[in-house]
Amino acid sequence: MLLALAPVAAQAAPLKAVVFDLELVDAGTGPQSVEAARVKKASDDLRKLLIASGQITIVDPTPQAAEIAKNLPLRNCHDCDLDIAKALGADIEVTTAMQKISTVILGFSGSIRDVKTGKVLRAGAVDIRGDTDDMWAHGIKFLIKDRLLDPPLPQDEAALKAMVEKP
Repeated sequence: MLLALAPVAAQAAPLKAVVFDLELVDAGTGPQSVEAARVKKASDDLRKLLIASGQITIVDPTPQAAEIAKNLPLRNCHDCDLDIAKALGADIEVTTAMQKISTVILGFSGSIRDVKTGKVLRAGAVDIRGDTDDMWAHGIKFLIKDRLLDPPLPQDEAALKAMVEKP
């Protein structure tokens, strides 16, 4: 009976994240139409996995679509991605890339950064063998679940601030 009267702790809202599309770094090793479809699916899978984790909420990047398009590839824009994420009201940003080393070897990499400071909170990479739809999906899943979200992200702005300020 006493448990029913105990105050319920307010649960903090998950961090707001802008998740940019996967960027392809290709050495010209495959047909572009196949790659474009895989990049789109991998980007969609990336967002679905992040949402399913319950650790973040996704911020819609549409209001900054023109700015994103103007600055592609974001990996070369000297932190313009942080400005875009700030404009969208995000706490963190997620960027990913896939480098096609050969027709058989693919390298997925990603990072999660604090938008206010630019500090990298998580970074990881995964190499896979096989250039198939299934292997792309496996690479994205492994990158998210076993590299970027393990251990779990801070669950509110105060915990994020503490993580960022840690030396």
